[in-house]
Amino acid sequence: MNAPALPDNTRLTQVHLRVANLAGMLPFYQKALGLVVVRQTNGQVVLDTSEKGPGFLHLTEDPQAVPHPRLATGLYHFAILYPTRAELAHALKRLILQNWAIDGASNHLVSEAIYLRDPENNGIELYVDVPRSQWKWRDGQVEMATESLDLQELLATDGTEPAPQHPAAATQLGHIHLHVPDLRQAELFFHELLGFAVTQRSYPGALFLSAGGYHHHIGANTWAGKASPPPNSTGLISYRFEIPDAGALAAIEGRAPALGFEVVKAESAEGREVLSLKDPSASWFEIALG
Repeated sequence: MNAPALPDNTRLTQVHLRVANLAGMLPFYQKALGLVVVRQTNGQVVLDTSEKGPGFLHLTEDPQAVPHPRLATGLYHFAILYPTRAELAHALKRLILQNWAIDGASNHLVSEAIYLRDPENNGIELYVDVPRSQWKWRDGQVEMATESLDLQELLATDGTEPAPQHPAAATQLGHIHLHVPDLRQAELFFHELLGFAVTQRSYPGALFLSAGGYHHHIGANTWAGKASPPPNSTGLISYRFEIPDAGALAAIEGRAPALGFEVVKAESAEGREVLSLKDPSASWFEIALG
C-alpha cells in the first residue's frame, strides 16, 4: 500500500522537547539563537523569532528527566531554516558572540548548514537552502553530499555589520532528522502511511523524504542503534507537520489501522484537530490541518 503524495505545501511547524533544567536552557535559545519567548507557563516555554509568532519550539521541563542515552533512537537534530545566506551568517555571528561551540559546518549541495548542540545535548542544524534551480535530480533522487563549508566566506556575506539580536521573521523550521531502529520501518511509516516521497536513499544507513519536491523534510538513520530511550529521558517528545488538505488528513487516519498504527486524536490550542502517531524513533508524530 502506497499513500498518495502529500500536498506540496506540507511543512514542519513545531518541535517539542523535554528538558531537565528550563532555566539552564533558555539563555542558549534566547541569546545564542536569538529566539523570543512567545508565552511561558509553569514549566513550559514556547519560542519563536518574535513575540507575535505561533511558536515553533516548545520546551517542557521535567526535573526528574534522565539524559537521553547516546546510543538510542530519538532526535538526531531539528533544523532551523533561514531565508537568506546573510541570515545564516547572522546566526553564526550570534554563536560567536556567545562563545558557543559548533560541531561542524557542511555544504550539502542543496543547502549550507551549521551543526551544534544545546546545553542538554539536543542536536540542532542551522541552514539556508541553495536555490532550487541548482538542485540536481536523477531518477527521482536529489543529489546531496557532505562537503566542507567555508565559515569565513559565509561571514563575509554579511560584511562587518553586527548581527541583529533576533532572526528574520521568515525564519522557520525546515526539517527534522531522527535516529530510528530500522529504515524499512521508517519507510513504511513516513512513505507508505503518511505519503512523504523518498528523495535520497544512497547515504549508508540513512533515508531522506519530503513533500512537494523539497530535498527533505524528514531524515532517518540507524547510526545510534536499535535501543529505545527511557520514557522520561530528555529530548524529543513530538514534532508537528501541517497540511492544507482535510481530505489528506482523513486519509492518513483511515490508512493507519491497516498498516498497524494507532491514531490518537486531540485538539490543538487553536481548536484544530491533531492526529498523533508513535513514529519509529519512539517520538510522537503529529499532523494537523494548516
